[in-house]
Amino acid sequence: MNTCLKALICSRKSFGLILRTFFTVLTAGFLTAGCASVNPFVRDFNIVPIPQEQELGTKMQAQIAQQMKLVQGTSMNKRVDGIGGALVSQLPQKFFAYQFHVVEDKSLNAFAIPGGDIYVHSGLISAASDAELAGVIAHEIGHVYERHPAKAMSRAYGLQYLAGMVAPQNAGKVQQLALQFAAGGILNKYGRDDETEADEVAYYLMKKTSYPPSALITFFQKLQGASGGAGVPAFLSSHPPTPQRIQHLKDLIAQDTGQKRYGL
Repeated sequence: MNTCLKALICSRKSFGLILRTFFTVLTAGFLTAGCASVNPFVRDFNIVPIPQEQELGTKMQAQIAQQMKLVQGTSMNKRVDGIGGALVSQLPQKFFAYQFHVVEDKSLNAFAIPGGDIYVHSGLISAASDAELAGVIAHEIGHVYERHPAKAMSRAYGLQYLAGMVAPQNAGKVQQLALQFAAGGILNKYGRDDETEADEVAYYLMKKTSYPPSALITFFQKLQGASGGAGVPAFLSSHPPTPQRIQHLKDLIAQDTGQKRYGL
């Protein structure tokens, strides 16, 4: 058992306590707060060590490469890499080696997986200005930076994951669960609080670059306009730009006192 696992599970007694505490708080959190907003302990519950998250990300990356058509060496790649690199360079701490990928797909969508890989659909790239694209990428960086994919896995598979850690011979179990989680698209549907955090990280991150944070608002509004036609853009289904979220971003701009948040 490696150092991370020893630190987390120091005895079978402590493991049982972790299970009981997690189950109790998880149940209470959802009963008292509902599905949209979760008890802060449950929302931030994370038992996926960074090395494990990196390993999971590598496995998911291989699966995505098989299931989706990725493009390389195009002007879209250069654009996404340039914007993404400029944003990542402003992060105060980097737990992961961020990588950016372009998916050949006309739908307006972007998503992040554990370990720092961010995918942007070609349809979204074509529909967005550089500043708007920066807003979308900054939002996805926000999910990675706050480790929302790992927290989502912990909330969904916490008990199974902990049991797997106690039995090292089952180390592949969590990878299989995570792959199924990603394949089902569940990883990309975060709760209201996670979306707010990612929006806020995007705002403060964009402030440190030449991209105006207001561009994230204009892109949300553009997506809302697109939803008036046939079907709903994919990015809306997993990152709903509700009026409340747009207003929250406007409030951040209007009430900004220059104080740092999220280390930004």
